[in-house]
Amino acid sequence: MANTVMEVIPLHNRPAEEIQPLLMPLLEDGDIINSIGFNLIVKTSPERLENFRSLIEKLDTRRHNLTISVLQNSHKTAEQLNAEAAILIAPPAIRMQGMVADTRNVGRQNTAHQIRTLEGQAAHIQTGQQRPIENVTVYDSGYGYPGVVSNQQLQESSSGFAAIPHLINQDEVVIDLAPWSDQFLNNGGLATQSIDTSVRTRLGEWVEIGGTVNQQQSNNQGYTGLNHTTQNQNLRIMLKVELAD
Repeated sequence: MANTVMEVIPLHNRPAEEIQPLLMPLLEDGDIINSIGFNLIVKTSPERLENFRSLIEKLDTRRHNLTISVLQNSHKTAEQLNAEAAILIAPPAIRMQGMVADTRNVGRQNTAHQIRTLEGQAAHIQTGQQRPIENVTVYDSGYGYPGVVSNQQLQESSSGFAAIPHLINQDEVVIDLAPWSDQFLNNGGLATQSIDTSVRTRLGEWVEIGGTVNQQQSNNQGYTGLNHTTQNQNLRIMLKVELAD
């Protein structure tokens, strides 16, 4: 390129590393764009520099605050939760139903989590509890009877999620999400449910991103013969992202 200029273009809302990949497909021979913090370093022709300035100004939009809600071990479907989240207008007050409608324990610790974060930023939330576990060891004492040693340690159970949300237009979001939920077992063990996924969804709506099916079977012998019962329990992982500006 015979005639080139170099300019540092400051950004006001978004980091340069977020804007740079959007400009790379537009580069021609001799064009160079580097990112440092909140600055883009552009080397191109004087004519194309004006085009880059205009495009960068349009891309450097204000980032939005978002509220991310994750409900694990939900007995309800996304359709039920969205219906309950409707605003009920009943004089003399306006009442909102939603997340609180399904925060039952289901034999686990509280699995409803909500966090506010900035668009494009990583968010993490975790809650937990501990319980004492008794460990008993039996050994040969050498005196003809066994020796016993016991000690107590704390076992931790936690639940929460990590997420990175990206708005793609006025009413949709793409979110990388990794929720998990631990459950204490009666035998002293720990069961963990976790997923790692990327979801595209509409703002303000609950969406199901995963879940488990627990099946319980029982046989009872009575006067009428053998009674066989099967009970299925669907536990869903639900997600909702809302604007919080």
